[in-house]
Amino acid sequence: MAVNDKEIWKPVTHIKDATSKKYAVSSKARLASYDKSMEEKYILKQHLNGGFPMVTIHVKDKTKALFTHHAVAYSFLKKPSPKYKYVLHLDHNKANNDPSNLKWATKQEQVEHSKKSPFVLAAAARKVYTGATSKKLNEKKVTQLKTEIWNPKRKLTFKQLAAKYGIAEMNLYRIKSGELWFHVHVEGEPVFPKYKAQLKNIEFHAKADARAKAAASKKSAPKKAAKKTVKKAAPKKAAPAKKVVAKKVVAKRPVVTKKKK
Repeated sequence: MAVNDKEIWKPVTHIKDATSKKYAVSSKARLASYDKSMEEKYILKQHLNGGFPMVTIHVKDKTKALFTHHAVAYSFLKKPSPKYKYVLHLDHNKANNDPSNLKWATKQEQVEHSKKSPFVLAAAARKVYTGATSKKLNEKKVTQLKTEIWNPKRKLTFKQLAAKYGIAEMNLYRIKSGELWFHVHVEGEPVFPKYKAQLKNIEFHAKADARAKAAASKKSAPKKAAKKTVKKAAPKKAAPAKKVVAKKVVAKRPVVTKKKK
């Protein structure tokens, strides 16, 4: 729907039990409550529950979640048949409840749609499957074992190799076929489907490690000393000249001595 489209309000009718108030939903995915007339509706503040916008309503003296995408789908989308019980977000954004972004789906369609979610794909990319089932082996030992298995000049039989590494011969064949420890690959070994599927994961982790190391080295690198700006001392102001006050010279009167008669 275009942003400038007129907002259309419809009553929420899919709630079977009696509610304390009546509720309405709009074509712009807003929810409201009202008593008698929808004209006197009160817009409800939505919050997230598992990433889905919703409001809390009272049903038979109990609180219940009214999810926005359910309200919009029931009011603005047509259900093909009763088996369509799930509402999909076409762009995988749970907060985008515009009618054009929602679609009724079956359980199978819902499962297939969730597999294509960018969040699911990102989580799968971050996960590295080891395929390890034996506690007797580690990556170092498996690398040595596989190197021996795929060595064209190998002299030991698989039975002897299994005994050497302390594992069952059946597990050795599983390692050889790429069923176990498929993420460990050595020179001369064929690229098995499971290993090939993990190349993206290995590449993902390699890039992540490189970014982490670069960030760590950048953080630990000594910071360049900032250039110190030496302020020139301002020239001292000359002290004001002292005023010379001329002293008045008072002439001394001659001392007259009287003669004795």
